Amino acid sequence: MRTSSTNSTMIGIEICDLIVLSENVYERVQGYWFYGSHNLCINKYNYWNMYPLFIGDFLQAVFEKSSFGLGVFLAFTRLLIMKAGGTTLKISKPLFGYFLILVSLSSVHNLYYYRGYSIIQIGIWEPEDT
Repeated sequence: MRTSSTNSTMIGIEICDLIVLSENVYERVQGYWFYGSHNLCINKYNYWNMYPLFIGDFLQAVFEKSSFGLGVFLAFTRLLIMKAGGTTLKISKPLFGYFLILVSLSSVHNLYYYRGYSIIQIGIWEPEDT
């Protein structure tokens, strides 16, 4: 299956989509099953609940954008391979597809990092009086 760069790029797109899907499922399970009740004694905004959600939010944003970029890279790679028909190109090897995956992930990660995403404290949680 890893005989061309388009196949390895498609594998990268699938991995990105699976990570986005599993993060979406994790957020829904946390929100509806565990913290969906209206119990005033449960702190939904504690460190151990919010930290994985922030990490998941970051992963979802990075891999969602990388999946789109890899799709564009896949289309351009196929176009170049078809236009150069008959000749053996270095871009048709699986290593080029892996290189595109790394370039896409690192560029989206850097763009997301330099955007200014930060966590600030807004106050101290106190339970409501019942």
